Amino acid sequence: MLGTLAIAMLVTSGCTKSGTSDESSATGETNSMSVTQELQNAKEVATNAWQETKEATTNAWADIKESLQSITGYSYDQKDAFVTHASADVDTLDQKMKELSDKVANASDSVKTNEQAKLEQLNAQRADLGKKLDDVKNSTEAGWNDAKAGFKNSYDQVKNSLKEAWQGLMAN
Repeated sequence: MLGTLAIAMLVTSGCTKSGTSDESSATGETNSMSVTQELQNAKEVATNAWQETKEATTNAWADIKESLQSITGYSYDQKDAFVTHASADVDTLDQKMKELSDKVANASDSVKTNEQAKLEQLNAQRADLGKKLDDVKNSTEAGWNDAKAGFKNSYDQVKNSLKEAWQGLMAN
């Protein structure tokens, strides 16, 4: 996208009538310097945008909690604590999904097209995760372990898909 912009700026800025007079030659040199400066500016903008995208991706995973890594440690008596931790982790995933969605919305049309299917799949997985969280909240002691395991599997699936979507966005 930025390469296309740079080429467009080059073509637009660099188009001058060639002539044999000294004035035409001087104008060509000025235009050439102007084009060089514009290309340098475009390169700087592209470098900054790439750096911001890399930082956003790194930060996207810095605060994803691993608090549910060992779900076996939660007994049915600790159900409320598990639900509290699980809800906080889901809220964090939701925030990262929103950030991803915003990045995709502001991306080029080709990137939007490539990433839209991933977002739709991610939203479907997130809906399933919400159901699994409800299952945990409503579980009885007899179904506790199955509900925890179902939530954990769904949570991991959403987390991994979200991470892949961020990496896909960075690759574009």
